Amino acid sequence: MHFQWPEKYFSASNRIASFAKRVRFRIWMRLLRARGTAVVLTIHNLASHESHGAAANRELSRLERLVDRFVVLNPAVAITNLPAVADVIPHGNYRSLVPDRGLPDAESKRLLYFGFIRAYKNVPLLVSSFAAASLPNEGYELRVVGKPYDALTADAVRSAVADSPSRNISARLAALRDAELIDEISRASVIILPYADLYNSGALIMSLTIGRPVIVPRTPATEYYAEQFGPDWVYLFDLPLSPERLADVVKAAAAESERAARPDLSALDWEVIAAEYASTYRAAIADRAMSAG
Repeated sequence: MHFQWPEKYFSASNRIASFAKRVRFRIWMRLLRARGTAVVLTIHNLASHESHGAAANRELSRLERLVDRFVVLNPAVAITNLPAVADVIPHGNYRSLVPDRGLPDAESKRLLYFGFIRAYKNVPLLVSSFAAASLPNEGYELRVVGKPYDALTADAVRSAVADSPSRNISARLAALRDAELIDEISRASVIILPYADLYNSGALIMSLTIGRPVIVPRTPATEYYAEQFGPDWVYLFDLPLSPERLADVVKAAAAESERAARPDLSALDWEVIAAEYASTYRAAIADRAMSAG
């Protein structure tokens, strides 16, 4: 049994629904244990982006004690205190979603944030930093697209855009279809992901798949990405984000003229990742059999 984002199995929007989910989850865990089923858990985030409460944390601990093999997405971040072996298997690329031809050309000086908008992703700070930087006066524009986590997050982004003196900022606060999202990314010259922290990012991989350079905060994980894909594809800034730091890193990314059409993402091909997961599954089954014997 392979789990990803397990919080959805024992958390809900209200107490009654959460309690019912936790009861079902505990029954499920007992069945897995009784049947001797091997369990694999992929760790997508170092910590949940939203608090699910003490009861949910207990269920997560219950699951982790049952896990035979963990999967981590980035070797640069040491995840300690795991009760089982952890294999490193990276996030796959998005080549199957991206057409080889017919994508729009990048528009010069068009910056883009895209993806689910949560508080830790610092989108209002990105908007205010852009507005206060020299970038709007130099012809840069900032585009924000994505669905906010909740009404409070949406209001914060709208307020930041409304309070900006710059007319070079636009936002579409909604979930986009795949074709719409690919079009938005393709039209951008640089992608900005100003997260407060970053361990793994599908948005980063999506951007590189389409062939757009990405600006991200400096963390052990993003330093690894810059080394893996090249510093001309992954640009780092030091937190906290400021207008000056934003302007410097944007201009550095925009000035690169010898960048290839797309970075080499062959290590992230799904055929490679499928083989790695198959190896992990076999190891988990062997580990479960050994512990049972």
